[in-house]
Amino acid sequence: MSTWQIAAGSYGRDYSDRFLKHGMAFAGGEFWASMKEVAPGDRVILKSGISQIIAVGEVVARNGVHCGKENKEWLSDFDGWDLNAWCYVDWHKPDEHIPTTGLTRSTIQRVNQEHLLKIADNIIETVPKRLDYAPDPRPTTSIGDGVLIEKLIDLGLPVGASEEMNHALGRIRLLAKFYTHRDLGLTNEHEARTFLVVPLLLALGWAEQRIRIELPVPGVGRADVGCFKKPFRGSDDKCMLLIETKNLGQGLDYAPTQARQYAVHFPECGTVLVTNGYCYKAYRREENAFATDPCAYLNLLDLRDRYPLDPDRVGGALDVLELLLP
Repeated sequence: MSTWQIAAGSYGRDYSDRFLKHGMAFAGGEFWASMKEVAPGDRVILKSGISQIIAVGEVVARNGVHCGKENKEWLSDFDGWDLNAWCYVDWHKPDEHIPTTGLTRSTIQRVNQEHLLKIADNIIETVPKRLDYAPDPRPTTSIGDGVLIEKLIDLGLPVGASEEMNHALGRIRLLAKFYTHRDLGLTNEHEARTFLVVPLLLALGWAEQRIRIELPVPGVGRADVGCFKKPFRGSDDKCMLLIETKNLGQGLDYAPTQARQYAVHFPECGTVLVTNGYCYKAYRREENAFATDPCAYLNLLDLRDRYPLDPDRVGGALDVLELLLP
C-alpha cells in the first residue's frame, strides 16, 4: 500500500469541495503517469498548500474501475482547466484542517514521511468515511458558431455585425490558445482584458464611449471593466454591466466577491461577470444582492449549452452572450 499527497488546485481555483462531493481525486492529464500508479487500497492525503491536510481517503474501485483518463467530459472543462486524470476515493474529512509539515508543492506525489503516515492512519481510524457521493454531472451539448450567431441575431445583434462577431471569435480563440500554450504567468490580466475581453465586447455591439476601463469605485478600488447605458461622462452615468478580469493562470473562484463589492455602488447594474479572457462566469442581481452561484458559464474555446460542472442549474454559452449584449 502506498500513500500519496494531492493538491486540489491553487489560489483562485480550489477543487477540494468537488473531490469530496464526488468521491474522487483528479489532476491535469500531464500527471497521468503518476495517477495511473495509484492502486486500490492506497491512501491519498488531500492537502491545502504545504501546511494543511483537508482530508485523507482510500482509493477504491467502482463498477470495476478505480482510475481513468479523458473519459469524464465534465473534467475536460473545469472552469477552463483540463483535469482529465482521475481516481475514485472514499474520503475521511476531519471537522478542521490539520496543520502539519513535510508536504510539498507537487500536485501528486508519493508520501514517505513517518509523521504524515501517522496522521493519515489516525484520520482513517478516527473519522468516519463519507458515503453519500454525488454522481457525475450529466453531459452537455456542444454549440456550433452558426447556432451561436443565429441566436445573437435573434436577440438583437445587427445582421451586419454577425460577420465581425465571427471574426472576433476566431481572433480571440487563436490568441487564447497562444496564451494557454506558453507559461501562463507571462500573460497578465491587463493583456487578457485588452486583447480578449474588450474585442468581444466591441464585436457584441458595445461602443467604446460606453466602456470604462479601471472604473473608480469609491472606497473599494477600481472595477476592471464597466459598461454603461449611455456614453460615459461622469459618475452619474448608469453602469449596466461589470466585468472582473483575471489572468489565464488564475481561477475564477474568488473574483465574484470583488465584482459584487463594486456592483453595490451601481444600483442599475444587473449582471457581474468574472473572466480570465476566454472563460466567463455570470452572476445576476437578485433583489438587492448578487447570487453566490453563477447563472451561466461560457468557454469561448468550447461552447456548451450548459455549465459542465452544474448543467442542471447553470446555463451555458448562449446565456452568457445574451447577458453581454448591450
